Amino acid sequence: MQPTIHRLCAGVESLTLPDARFKTAQITVGLFLPLSRDTVEEYAILPRLLTRACAAYPDFTTLNRRLNELYGASVTGQTMRVGEAQLLLLTAEATADRYALHGEAVTASCAQLLCEMLFRPALENGAFRREDVETERRCLAEDVRAQINDKRWYARRRAEELLCPDEAYGIGQFGSAEVIEQLTPERVTAAWRRMLQCATVRVMLQSDGAMPQVEEAFRRGFSEVEGRAPVPCVTDTTTHLPELRRHTERMAINQSKLVMGFRTGCAEPHEDVAATRLMNAVLGGTPSSLLFRNVREKLSLCYYCSSAYDRMKGLLLVQSGVDEVNAARAEEEILRQVEALASGDFTEDDLEAARRCVTQSFESVGDSQSALAAWYITQTLLPQQSEPSDIRYAVETVDREAVIRAAKRLRCECVYLLAQEGRTDG
Repeated sequence: MQPTIHRLCAGVESLTLPDARFKTAQITVGLFLPLSRDTVEEYAILPRLLTRACAAYPDFTTLNRRLNELYGASVTGQTMRVGEAQLLLLTAEATADRYALHGEAVTASCAQLLCEMLFRPALENGAFRREDVETERRCLAEDVRAQINDKRWYARRRAEELLCPDEAYGIGQFGSAEVIEQLTPERVTAAWRRMLQCATVRVMLQSDGAMPQVEEAFRRGFSEVEGRAPVPCVTDTTTHLPELRRHTERMAINQSKLVMGFRTGCAEPHEDVAATRLMNAVLGGTPSSLLFRNVREKLSLCYYCSSAYDRMKGLLLVQSGVDEVNAARAEEEILRQVEALASGDFTEDDLEAARRCVTQSFESVGDSQSALAAWYITQTLLPQQSEPSDIRYAVETVDREAVIRAAKRLRCECVYLLAQEGRTDG
């Protein structure tokens, strides 16, 4: 099951992954654009608008009739962040051709439907229909505002803003609800045209057939875009804050959230990414990690304590749920565990338990089409593609000293506390 990559036209490539294990075929179109405060909201709404209707199927009824004709196919759109790139995803999933009752080319038809949505959306007087824009901007703004209800997610985002105040990473993939509510059909239409001209694109097909037809549909579509000139998406991995930044924010909550942001000094395609992955797992990435065992279980300073490493940006965030009275002690103990890791104060059992967790996670990537699509799409901007087995082997060969070196590079640059309602300190 080896992927094949073909260049279709300027800035557009296909990745095909023949796989007969699944009964469905999946086509994923990933469009990468630089994450910018000037364009984040207008790009974020596009996947919703584009999968809502198109010129050929201009309303809910006709579009769903067509999807039903394709054996109940589904089309979805979403927005993600990969490093400092904004990733717009359009995905079609349908029954694999070999299960079609009368030999219909279901996969190729799904590709054509995606092309209709991407290149020929439902416009009125040369712009997206006002009613469509109003509906989707309201829904997107509501979703953005609703994120505050997930306090753990909210605290993480606020910590990212604190850690990256002048970097694109601090923006997030959706922007602000206030700006979203001001989007106009004309502005969104201009963004759609600019997206077609400027995006770096990967089209991924997971199926056991129809590859040439799918590739040709997208090659033809992008080749016909006037002024096509892909813009590079570059992630800044070198910036450091001159001093530790702290901020306390207060809300009507019961459990405080403490987030500590670290620079790792290692991001893709650095050769030590595998060592940093394993270091993160030993520190706080598994149920047997130092943070979980010591800060939570042994000292009872928090309700949860874990770490996550973003290999594209080179950041590591430690998140914990605490009582405010224990926040300072929890912070101190988290830093002590980082120092212990950097000094080699961990056992071989700690290392091997973390290694097993990491390698097993790579073994499970191939169990679902969505996980495989995420794996390959998010590697679009990297100079070299890696298989899950490649990364698993790299982690298996990381030694103790490499983990220690990775821990020594950690530098805490921000501490964010979401605490109970009252006075705001910063």
